[in-house]
Amino acid sequence: MNTLEKDLELKGVKGYREQIKNLYNLFNKCDATQLEINPWAVNPNNDIYSVDAKINIDDNAKFRQKEFTDMKKNSLATEDIDPHEDKAVAAGLNYVALDGNIGCMVNGAGLAMATMDIIKIKGGEPANFLDVGGGANVEQVKTAFEILSSHPKVETILINIFGGIMKCDVIAEGIIKAAQMVDLKLPLVCRLTGTNADKGNKMLSEFSAKNKNLKILVADNLDDAAVKAVSTLKK
Repeated sequence: MNTLEKDLELKGVKGYREQIKNLYNLFNKCDATQLEINPWAVNPNNDIYSVDAKINIDDNAKFRQKEFTDMKKNSLATEDIDPHEDKAVAAGLNYVALDGNIGCMVNGAGLAMATMDIIKIKGGEPANFLDVGGGANVEQVKTAFEILSSHPKVETILINIFGGIMKCDVIAEGIIKAAQMVDLKLPLVCRLTGTNADKGNKMLSEFSAKNKNLKILVADNLDDAAVKAVSTLKK
């Protein structure tokens, strides 16, 4: 018996074992990645109740959990849900809208956090968390540009990509194609590092030189990228 069980037993709380079993079964049945109860409450008769809960469903299992996806769509709180989130999820992107004016597109959650931090350090404000994952293909980048371009406060987009599985020249080609497909007007600051980074940066610089309608600033490192992104903002 663990400390929590001992405490509940001493207080005469009833039904907690059944609650825990039910929560475990619910977690498995719903393909959950998180099931958080906060708080639990005990009434004067020492019956325990789960008063509030947060449940995250595995995106890969949503085809089995249509009841939950429909519940979200029909929720009274749908006006508080960013309409771009569903579009991002459908494209395999992780997206969270923020209140800043520099759109961020990265591949990797850790890289996203570092990018947002350095933007703030350099005097800017990130407008979102947008992770394109390991692929960063043309369709994903296109969707990312569409989402970021429609953000009411975004004035520039900072792309911070590590070319590991995907080579930087392939990523650069995807950025160029996607920008043309959506007729992107916002300035782009691109920081590519990893396999074929020099080749990818050269492709972006040459494209920018030939296409005056799209401003692409190639950064040497993340610090330089943040400085250049902030420099493009309207004063």
